[in-house]
Amino acid sequence: MTRQHSPRGPRFPWPWPRQHRHRGEVSRRSRRRLRALAATALGLVLLLLATVAVLVDRSGEPQPEAEAPETVSCDRYGLDGVRAEARGPGGPTDGTMLDSRVFGPGAERRDRFRLDFEHEGITGNYHVFAEGLDWDRPVGVVYHFHGDGAFEYENPEYTASCMAKVAEEHNLLLVVPRTPDRSGDTTWWEERDLNAEWFVALVEERLEADYDIDRSRTWLTGYSGGAQFISQNLLADHLDLVPGGGAIMMGGGQAPRSPDAEPTRDQLEDLLLRWDVGTEDDGTDPQARFDALSAAEDGYRWYERQGFEHARIRYREGVDHFGLPYARILERTLTAAEEDGQDAA
Repeated sequence: MTRQHSPRGPRFPWPWPRQHRHRGEVSRRSRRRLRALAATALGLVLLLLATVAVLVDRSGEPQPEAEAPETVSCDRYGLDGVRAEARGPGGPTDGTMLDSRVFGPGAERRDRFRLDFEHEGITGNYHVFAEGLDWDRPVGVVYHFHGDGAFEYENPEYTASCMAKVAEEHNLLLVVPRTPDRSGDTTWWEERDLNAEWFVALVEERLEADYDIDRSRTWLTGYSGGAQFISQNLLADHLDLVPGGGAIMMGGGQAPRSPDAEPTRDQLEDLLLRWDVGTEDDGTDPQARFDALSAAEDGYRWYERQGFEHARIRYREGVDHFGLPYARILERTLTAAEEDGQDAA
């Protein structure tokens, strides 16, 4: 860049000649700077003292109310326009500070998360959603079995929170166990017999001891691998877990191979067994290679042949493995049961 010269005089060499100041002038300026710094420091100290005084004076005042708990939309789970409290570890109702076998006053009426249960060397975990139930009336129970990967367990603030809202409306405790299987993928069906033994022990030794459960309203619900676990193990070998109520298999629910359980006449007449599956859930999706459509049809037909009078299957047109409205399926089935076993809409 070309430097512009002053039009008033000749060109001077660059840089400009240094101008020297008298020593006394420098000393006076230094003193002024020191006085200015001292004044600034004093002002900051006074401001800090005033702030502390205000905070101390307000310590006895009532604090503003906490913001409303975070909520989750249940639209994707079939409850259009409904928002549920996002419930999970660390939330306002988390009861995990207590040992899972020790209750303080009213602790059984709180949500409790990531509790441990060990049976014959096998350890698994579970959540319990108990907030909002009317314990002066009979309280039933919903056991929900997650799909492969345990999303419903690992992220209770989503699917499980919306299902808990439905369960609460029907005065049902919601329990979401995590499979004790730790080999390979996180599934219910790979070590199904051991997993079933662990779950039965959890119910009999822990949950029915901790909670006054109305067993005549017992519901098993499961998605994908969880649905397989219900139809191939729990209903087939441990049907005494469900003296009343029923089971809901979503996105799966195949027939058992060699069942051991003998259903009672009352179970054949009263239990509601529901299969719910999408017509696009046929294993052709690269993200879902499991043919849930065929599995659900297989399970439904097998249980119907065994004489279960209220076995039903629902096909959802155009729905794939990831589009089932879990919470609405639960709500419609529970409502149907309360209306004397009418078919779920």
